[in-house]
This record gives sequence, C-alpha cells and structure tokens, in this order.
Amino acid sequence: MQRSLVLVLTLVTLLLAGCASPQSAAERPYSDAEIKQFALEMLSRSGLQYEDYEKIRSALQAPSYRVSNSIRDIGPQPRVQPEG
Repeated sequence: MQRSLVLVLTLVTLLLAGCASPQSAAERPYSDAEIKQFALEMLSRSGLQYEDYEKIRSALQAPSYRVSNSIRDIGPQPRVQPEG
C-alpha cells in the first residue's frame, strides 16, 4: 500500500510541476527586411508572367517600401458594389 501511495504522490508532483513550468517566450515580430525577403522568395516561386513579376518585384525593391504593422495604417477601404 505504501508503495502505491508513493507512486501516486510522485505522479501528482510531476503533473503539478509540468503545469507550473514557465510558458515559452512569445515570438519576436519579423523585421521589415525579413518580410521583404520572404515576399521576394514567394514572388520568385509564383510563376507569374514576366511583366507582372517585374512590376511586383520593382515595387518590393522600391526604397519607400514599408510593411504595415497595424491595421490602422491601411485606412478605410472603398466598398465594391456587387454586379448583377
């Protein structure tokens, strides 16, 4: 009986220790350079026609390119009326 009690107490202790362990740290946000590099990599794999590819690539390469980190940076979007 004493052996099973020790086993149960050990399991409960391990369970509580696992619940009390600290959570993993939150991931850091990606930098603009990392996002830009990822976008260029995805663009190269997209299979777009050359003209479309060049337009998008030049827009991504532009020095004024900035990634928005907030929904408020986008501003209000015009509503599109459904046809028909």
